[in-house]
Order: sequence, then structure tokens, then C-alpha cells
Amino acid sequence: MSDNPSRILFGQLFEANREKVYRFAFKLTDDRQRAEEVTQQCFIKLWENIHKVQKDQDVFPLLFVFVKHIVIDETRKLYRERKSLSQLSSTQISTDKGDEETLMRKEFSEQVHKLIEQMPEQRRNIYLLSRDKGKSHKEIADQLSLSPMTVRNHLNLALQYIRREMMAHYDM
Repeated sequence: MSDNPSRILFGQLFEANREKVYRFAFKLTDDRQRAEEVTQQCFIKLWENIHKVQKDQDVFPLLFVFVKHIVIDETRKLYRERKSLSQLSSTQISTDKGDEETLMRKEFSEQVHKLIEQMPEQRRNIYLLSRDKGKSHKEIADQLSLSPMTVRNHLNLALQYIRREMMAHYDM
């Protein structure tokens, strides 16, 4: 098999062009290991197409094209992989942020609910009618038989209490 004409031709072409191909690949990649890999891929491609090569043909232009295409294909593949990783990472980060924000909102809401439960009954009722039911001061005053000013004072005290306790709880 060692006297196979294709194998002999390939060996001659490999010896005559290996260094030039490597230098060109290194110039394109600026990485010795990658240049070595590109050189190997280039000669594999030459072996796959050896039947198209004439005995006295200058194959460097063909090898030049092979190297260029291999480097371009690898660069595109690397770009796509990095882009996919970046998208996956940003999706994971936004999901993590979303989960974190959801947990923080839930904790905050639970803390506010606990504080509301600790308020005196009338203040709690006024706060809930205002914030949960969306009633105006006058509507709350009419419903609870209070003056609008009393409703306003209770709401102000409720909000001050919640603000003060939340700031203490979250060390703001």
C-alpha cells in the first residue's frame, strides 16, 4: 500500500507544503495550537480530494483556500457557541433575578402583612379599606362613622408605622 500513487503524491505534497500551510494558518489564528489543528484539517481535506490533484500541479492555492475556509468555519462556529452561551447565561441571570425579585417581593409583602396585623383594629381597618379596597377618606369615614380627618390621621400613623418598622427590619 505504501507504493500507492495517491499516497506517494500526498506525502510529497505534505512535505512540500506543510510549513507554508502552518505559517498561513498561524497568521490567521495567531494561536500555535489552533494553527496546528487547522493544518491537520487542511491536509485531511487534501487527502479527501487527492483524486482531483495532478502530479505536477501547484496545490498551494487549493490549500490556501482550504485553510481560509476552515478558519472561517471555526470562527463562525466559535461565534455561534459564544452567542448561545451568552444568551443562555443572560436568560439564566434574568431568570435568577426574576426569582430573586419574586422572593423579595413575597418577603416584603409578608412583612407588611404582619405589621398590618399588629396595628390597632380601627387603624388596621382604615388602612385595609384605603389600600386594599381603594376607598377614599370620605367613603371610609362614612362607612365607619368617623370624620375624614380621623381617617387621614389613622392612615398617616399606619404608613409611618409600616415605614419605620420596614426600615428597621431591612436596616435601611
